[in-house]
Amino acid sequence: MDTMDNFRSPSIKAEPRWGREDMMDRPQGNDGYRSRRSPGIPERRGGPRGGRNRSRSPVMIDRYQPGNRMPRDDYYGQSRDHASRDREDRRRPPSPAAHIDRYVPGENGAKPPPPRVNVLPNPLSMEYQVGFNYFAEWWRVEQAIKEDKERAKNGDRRPVTGIKGERESREDRDKERAQIQVAYDVYKEELQVKMARTFVLQHKGEEWFKERYLSEIRDPFRQRLMEFRHGALAQWQQDLDNGVFDEFTLEGIYKTESNGAGGVVEREEGETVAAAEVLGVGDLVPSRGGDIRDESALQPALLFKTLAPMVSREKIEALCKEHLGEQGGGFKWLSLSDPNPLKKYHRIGWIMLHPNSELETVTERGDGRDEDKEAEEGEDGAALEPKAATGPAEKALEAINGKTIYDETRGDFTCHVGVHVPPREPRKKALWDLFSAPERIDRDLALAKRLVTRFDQELDNGTDGVSQVEQRVENLRDKGLLQPAATGPVKTKDEKASEDGMDEDDDGEVDEGTFDDDIDDEDLLVKKKTLDLLVEYLRRVFNFCFFCVFESDSVHELTRKCPGGHLRRPRASLSTAAKNAAKASAHGQPFPLKRKESATEDVEHGSPVAEKFPRKDFKADQQLLRAFNWVKIFEEKILQILEPENVDVKKLGGKPLDEGVDEELKKHVKQEDEAKFRCKVPDCTKLFKGESFWRKHVEKRHTEWLETIKKDLTLVNTYVLDPSHIAPSRSDANSNGHFPMNNHNIHAGTPRGFNLANMPMMNNFTPNFSPQTALANPFQQNFGNHTVTAPNGWVPGMPIPSEDGTLHQAGPMRRGGGQFNQRRGPYDRRQSNQNM
Repeated sequence: MDTMDNFRSPSIKAEPRWGREDMMDRPQGNDGYRSRRSPGIPERRGGPRGGRNRSRSPVMIDRYQPGNRMPRDDYYGQSRDHASRDREDRRRPPSPAAHIDRYVPGENGAKPPPPRVNVLPNPLSMEYQVGFNYFAEWWRVEQAIKEDKERAKNGDRRPVTGIKGERESREDRDKERAQIQVAYDVYKEELQVKMARTFVLQHKGEEWFKERYLSEIRDPFRQRLMEFRHGALAQWQQDLDNGVFDEFTLEGIYKTESNGAGGVVEREEGETVAAAEVLGVGDLVPSRGGDIRDESALQPALLFKTLAPMVSREKIEALCKEHLGEQGGGFKWLSLSDPNPLKKYHRIGWIMLHPNSELETVTERGDGRDEDKEAEEGEDGAALEPKAATGPAEKALEAINGKTIYDETRGDFTCHVGVHVPPREPRKKALWDLFSAPERIDRDLALAKRLVTRFDQELDNGTDGVSQVEQRVENLRDKGLLQPAATGPVKTKDEKASEDGMDEDDDGEVDEGTFDDDIDDEDLLVKKKTLDLLVEYLRRVFNFCFFCVFESDSVHELTRKCPGGHLRRPRASLSTAAKNAAKASAHGQPFPLKRKESATEDVEHGSPVAEKFPRKDFKADQQLLRAFNWVKIFEEKILQILEPENVDVKKLGGKPLDEGVDEELKKHVKQEDEAKFRCKVPDCTKLFKGESFWRKHVEKRHTEWLETIKKDLTLVNTYVLDPSHIAPSRSDANSNGHFPMNNHNIHAGTPRGFNLANMPMMNNFTPNFSPQTALANPFQQNFGNHTVTAPNGWVPGMPIPSEDGTLHQAGPMRRGGGQFNQRRGPYDRRQSNQNM
């Protein structure tokens, strides 16, 4: 028997059962019993010095205790109590530490979690309009922050949402997108109002702004401009009567189908025209008769390279008249461009000169020798140095270049002038395919007639351009000269009716396969010809581009903005979706293509699994939506000129005059009590009993201040109603300045397809991130796929030492171009070793 069995904890099974006879034979004393049950100390420890020293048992251990033995029931009851208390102790959570860094349920005095912070700045605080994706990211975080604040205020818990199906998720996304769209529209209106007012207050003192929007300066200039356009009108009428525009058309031909002579290559039977997958402005070339150029652009002119925004037109004209005169070869007209926002709103200008009346006559020698050629050769036949050009432009350049405009208040300005060289082959831009639909032709023709009538009334000489054009088109129709630009003969009404009768079956149904709907009938050709001539009339006489919707003061500024005009795409390239979209745009209906609302339609028309994959024509639908929106904005701009009284100025950034005045007046009154209104107009602190008394006080005592407010509001409304106004929030390509963007300039606004998770500087950010901590070193950022780190000790704005020891600021340097960076850039000052 093992000696250690005597020291184990008692158990019910190991406890010996005592009978009556055993109890009678049990010794009376406990010492003998203990000595028989427990071994001695030396025996337990293995001798006096043998074995290892055992630690004393802890208190309240559940094992055999020597000494007076308690009754069995009390002993086992005590053991059960200890076991139950141990189980309760194990179930009870331990007391938390004093400074534990985590949330413990049930802990008293625990601090709430820190509030979330939106890392994206408020779009209204920016100086430009952000994209929809950027606004959506900011809006979602703002809504989450508001919900957290409401739950913390009311003591609610975050709602637990289960797993949603595909249909529920799509419905939630659609609802959220609709809410974001409404909020985005409100944001755009508020931003436009803010930016329009800021822009007007900033530039209302500049000369270009006064010339365009102040009535006391604009009206006299418009009257002079219309008098100058009388010469262009006379030239137009002469060319129209001489048949210069009989073959003129805006129809274009795809470059892949052009034969190089204004026609198309031969097609096989049944072959049609298909547009490219992605439409571009350079897809077309003009057809035969569409490449007529305005000869007035080839007249001699000088070019002002830059003009400060504070230089007035009157001072420049006075300088030109003083040094050039107004006779043959002298000053004729001054044309100024729109200001360039990228160059501190400087302008360029053109000095248009009278053609020289002294025409050189060539004398016929009779021997076949040219007098000019003989003059170039000496007596011995040696060639002499060529004589300098002595045209009117070169003579005017010598007379005016480097001259100074003196202005005591604004400072002097030195003129830097050169000879203007017009472009040889102005590029024509292709329109969206929607403009080729018959419904769109009808709508554009109606708008063009209204515009021509309005400009003719401003010309005020009894001219009726619409009647002249319609009469010329009817003459061409009677002569049978109206033909499609690059197709077969025209289908007349009688021929079409006869074909309709031949193609009808016995039951009255028409065989649609025998008709070619892409061939223009005679009525459509008449409308197209009338529209093309009216568009060219607006361009040549009034320097107004119908499709770009802007007006210039000369042909040179018009050529800079829109070099060669526009071309329509072949009607045969229109798809069915494009035809429906064009019809909807012409009738003022919404975009016809919409997303499917539910999955039931998908199940009815196809497999529900197919909706997980993008549609093959998704790209075409997006492009068609862009075209539809472009046409819609184009028509809205035209109506701003024709019907300014019906335009909602709030959407454009303005405000109605009465509403704007009330809003401004509320900023200058303070209600101190129920019947006490304090006037806050500058230099006034009077107290009135009611708001009506205060308004009478303002109208009577602060008349000049009130008139200034009304004038500023009127100026803002006039600015936003101009369809070609300079947009301060966008790049100049989207505004109507049409200046090219420099390579080192960054477009204002957010990129297309913006996503917060894809931002380089946001990769390691959390929603509770503080932007100030991450921008401690603003130089160390990721640009594209490259990490740029500042040198040790470099501070932003610190000058950079050069090789000769001088300090200079970092300037623009453009190197590269090509695969191996061999081409020199315009700012590269390194010596070229290509000749080494």
